[in-house]
Amino acid sequence: MFAAQMLASFHFPAYRWLWFSNLAGSAGRWAMVLVLSAQLLQLTYSSFWVGLGLFMTQGPVVLAAPYSGLMADRFDRRLLNVVSAAVAAATTAAFALLTWAGLESLPAMLLLSLLFGLSFVFQMTLRSTLVPSQVPPEKLLNAVSLFQVGTQGAQFLGPALATPLLVAAGPASAWGLCAVLYATSALLSANVGESRGGQAPGADRTRLRDSLAYLRARPLAWTAVLAVAIHCSLTMGYQGMLPMFVSLDLGARGSSYGVLLTTIGLGAVVGSLGLARLADPRHRSKLFVLSLVGSGACLTAMAAAGSVEMAVVFAFFVWATQAMFMSMTLALIQGSVDNQFRGRATSFYQMITLAPMAIFGWGMGGLADITQPRPLMEASGVLFLLAMAAYLLWSPWLRRLLVPAGWKVAPIAAEASEAVRMLS
Repeated sequence: MFAAQMLASFHFPAYRWLWFSNLAGSAGRWAMVLVLSAQLLQLTYSSFWVGLGLFMTQGPVVLAAPYSGLMADRFDRRLLNVVSAAVAAATTAAFALLTWAGLESLPAMLLLSLLFGLSFVFQMTLRSTLVPSQVPPEKLLNAVSLFQVGTQGAQFLGPALATPLLVAAGPASAWGLCAVLYATSALLSANVGESRGGQAPGADRTRLRDSLAYLRARPLAWTAVLAVAIHCSLTMGYQGMLPMFVSLDLGARGSSYGVLLTTIGLGAVVGSLGLARLADPRHRSKLFVLSLVGSGACLTAMAAAGSVEMAVVFAFFVWATQAMFMSMTLALIQGSVDNQFRGRATSFYQMITLAPMAIFGWGMGGLADITQPRPLMEASGVLFLLAMAAYLLWSPWLRRLLVPAGWKVAPIAAEASEAVRMLS
């Protein structure tokens, strides 16, 4: 009974294919983060360039996200997902060939990182947009939570597979693993089946302000958007300085960086599975508070750790709580929009999650070159808690999420009804 409730969405075959495709692709993505970070640090010994490389893998979301959402609403989402995964496989294979031939250079690695980033934006939008069409509405939070087990939990699987290869055989072999994982993702996604958003009047509107008007007309969705923007800006920009944190503040070897990434992914698995099991509306407000407070407090505790062992313990709770927060806000947004607009809504969500992570990750990586990473990471967690406390005092809609009844989707705001009519 316990397992049946937790894995309810796996009763739907198309969802199972999509879930395993996402697991393979996400494992490839996190293996790629590990190898790219380690290789750039070895090449430049600068957190600035590590942060820039990671920025290139996420930064294109600012320009590409609106188009990925538009295409997801107008064309076959399954086919687009297959193509984007295949492009990522080709890009990581190019990394492997350059490294194997000894031709790796900073400009080449940054260019390939940018190409990967463009495909990654489409993958994130398309996979998330496909989820609601594979399950009935009452299973959406369960489906999104389980999907995060694959997405975030692959942060455990990817580094766990890539770290031994990176240490024993070098980066070329680890890049080859990334390419195989992405090729597997493309093949699995081909079995999902055609999925289209359907055409509606106004479906060709691509301007960002149209997306903003549509989401602002749905108060709970807009509240989730702002909360996620604060969350990703302050609690998820530390990845660019994580290699330097391990090396400088913890005084550990490069293999400890892989262990830390692996543990963070394991925490995401446990947190997402717990949310899938407790997806009942009665528990949502309590889990929301737990994930909100834990996201900031655990990051500060990890940064303050005096040893690798303590950092690993707190790293587990960092992503356990962060994965829960991201799953709950994404489910709230997707449950508040129509299928014809779901691609654009999801792409906007990806933009306000990935863009702050990329920008702040790059900036914090640069700052880590001139100061220790530890105080920056500590301050990030504290600032998030203060920012969310201020937002809670200001927003009645955020306060609604602190009680179970507040999670019911609110009606469209009257002042935005005309904008919504024009869009849908």
